Amino acid sequence: MRNNLKIMIYTALMTAFVFITTFIIKIPIPFTNGYIHAGDMCIFISGILLGPWYGAFAAGVGSMFADLLGGYVHWAIPTLIIKGVMGFIVGYFASEKRNQKHILAGTLSIWFIALIGFVLSIKGADINFLASNVDELAGVENVVLAISKLNYQLLGVAIIIPLITVIFYLLKDKYGITFSQLSGMIIAGLWMVLGYYVTAGIMYGSFIIPIFSLPWNIIQFVTGIALGFIILAGLKKANVSYVSLHHSHQ
Repeated sequence: MRNNLKIMIYTALMTAFVFITTFIIKIPIPFTNGYIHAGDMCIFISGILLGPWYGAFAAGVGSMFADLLGGYVHWAIPTLIIKGVMGFIVGYFASEKRNQKHILAGTLSIWFIALIGFVLSIKGADINFLASNVDELAGVENVVLAISKLNYQLLGVAIIIPLITVIFYLLKDKYGITFSQLSGMIIAGLWMVLGYYVTAGIMYGSFIIPIFSLPWNIIQFVTGIALGFIILAGLKKANVSYVSLHHSHQ
């Protein structure tokens, strides 16, 4: 009973932290109606501390209220689902022993296949369509310039994701992060990127325009992992962990 109360209190706190870091710290994304924020850091921490189900609640509900109160009402339900699943993924992998190496390798493989599709899609994009449907891209010259920049950004993403995976892997022991937790954060982050891409494509009636948001969303979750490393290291020193919350001490 005491442990259940402790978990509920931490779930409420993490829901509030997800909301605050999403609502207050946000930067608009060019070419879209979305924004990047620091909420992913708290989502990663929520999943690792609370486990899949409570982590999903904190991630989904906290993020949804940030959209509802921040003027992004049309994104509230998609955000509840995408961020909720994101929190679940982190908790699922972080709290159980699974063959993360194969799953992580498979996820990264799927991501690179998708990345090739994004590059081919943007190369075949209708310039006139983009010029007439995206305010920031008014004019053919602006579209051509934006596509050129995006190609470099996507190339950078192709290099950065495996690079940061290796860097975080090398740093994990220093910050007390397990491979399971790192795998969960990376897989959850890639799910978030692809989830918002598909949702935006459906909402805007075009799967070309949301490609411009991909590099920004990747920066968001990578930054979230980096900040999560620091916070989780501090929590570990304070003896706050999944085990301490979910198991009674006799």
